[in-house]
Amino acid sequence: MKPARLLDAASAHAVGFGWLRAALAPASPYGDDAFAQLEPFAPGAEHDARRRAERIARIAAALDDERIDAVRALLAQAPDAAPALARASMGEALDDAGLLEVQRFFDACVALDGLTSACTDLPRVAGDAVRTCAAALERGRAGKFGFYLEDAFDAALGRARAALAQAQAEYDAALGRTRAAAAHALGREISFPEFIVMREDLRGPLPSGVRVVREAATYVLCELDADDGVLAALKRREDAASEVARVEEAVRERLSSTLRAHAAALDEALRATGETDVLIAAARFVRQHRCVVAEYGADELSFEGGRFVPLELELAAQGRAFTPIDLRLDGIAVVTGPNMGGKSACLRACGFIAACAAFGLPVPAVRARVPVFSEIAWMGIGSDEDGGGGLLSSFAREIVRLRELLARSLPARLVLLDEFARTTTPSEGKALLVAVLERLRADGADALAATHLAGLAQAAGARHYAVRGLHGVAQRPAEEDLNAALERLAASMDYTLEEVTGERGRGSDAIALASLLGIDAAVIDAAYRALDSLE
Repeated sequence: MKPARLLDAASAHAVGFGWLRAALAPASPYGDDAFAQLEPFAPGAEHDARRRAERIARIAAALDDERIDAVRALLAQAPDAAPALARASMGEALDDAGLLEVQRFFDACVALDGLTSACTDLPRVAGDAVRTCAAALERGRAGKFGFYLEDAFDAALGRARAALAQAQAEYDAALGRTRAAAAHALGREISFPEFIVMREDLRGPLPSGVRVVREAATYVLCELDADDGVLAALKRREDAASEVARVEEAVRERLSSTLRAHAAALDEALRATGETDVLIAAARFVRQHRCVVAEYGADELSFEGGRFVPLELELAAQGRAFTPIDLRLDGIAVVTGPNMGGKSACLRACGFIAACAAFGLPVPAVRARVPVFSEIAWMGIGSDEDGGGGLLSSFAREIVRLRELLARSLPARLVLLDEFARTTTPSEGKALLVAVLERLRADGADALAATHLAGLAQAAGARHYAVRGLHGVAQRPAEEDLNAALERLAASMDYTLEEVTGERGRGSDAIALASLLGIDAAVIDAAYRALDSLE
């Protein structure tokens, strides 16, 4: 799954694309290959994107969590038979290990069809070719993870192995006679091909059939010297072994040629297995995160109950809840609100939902209408991860990214600006942001800007959303406990996003937050006095 033209590295980081890709990762090498080829749909392909999302949603409805987990476990254990099948298709006779890999893949195909039989939206992987080839290999099954060329594969194989056993017996008998004669002559047992005779035990020359390998002062190292009968028996054994190897290779070639004859259909089985893996992973994502199929339209990005899932899970781990977001973006809009009020989360939810829809995935919302964007671009806070260069200030990096964005002429773009131009003077930052929003409107882009700059929505003629913010100022914890302060902040903050008209003032939330997070009371009092004088 690659962002391709949809997201650059900084934007992908900001909207959680890496998290999404990990959440959708398949379980098998077959799925990995298919997953790596996934690219976002382009504007104009809304019908295809919706069809894919609907298919995934039907799979998620047809299979429960237990069945999905069972499918993923099966796929994770399936061996990668693609290299072996490729070698067979190119004319190679597979060895027993290769035939075992292929057999186990066929077993996985049959089991996979059994697990997914209730879902007609998943491809059938164990077709006629798989079953024909599996039947051809079945005689070689040896336990759960073994393969052996049984005699039943070919009558010649049984005859060759019987001849080898007979030749081995004849050789053992001839060698036994030589050993017995030498043992009798030496008056001792001979247990190994090489043996030591102490010089003090010799009463003359070594007997016939025994030769010296090495001499020492007190002993000689000897071995049996094969006579003509032993050598003839050894030759018959080697010939018989060669015949067994020849027949076994012929059987392997015949089995491999069966695979070769069905190569196209088996390639399709590999592809279908990968497709199933990718779709099952997507269905699992849909079930885990309560996703719905978006309505695909080119006029607006809107959703009810939208969620930025990575943050939702992070909050859940802390025992806190994510506040779902309702938003309608049909052009240019501005989000205002206090620090830590969820403005960035709103932008990230927009980008995350748009990215899901672009890949034909159901989206984490109650309802949604989403265009297929040609680009999702993030500007401002969170866009420095692409390494803009140590010689550039943060403002300069933002401007360089803006220049590159405006230089691209693309239809259907989503631009998310998080505190853009925050590091320059408020007046110039506001003027620049107004001009940027006007340019994006003229280009036909959808843009959402999160800002603290007062009057920006009115100046840009943009729809205005505001986070409701603090309802009452939370009391600072008795001890300087940051976690306790954050819990009190969460309890006092209303993260709900609502559309407003005009510029609604947010009071002194920033000073209240500073107090809650531990700034000295004298500094806080001085800040309130300064605020009164400025107002």
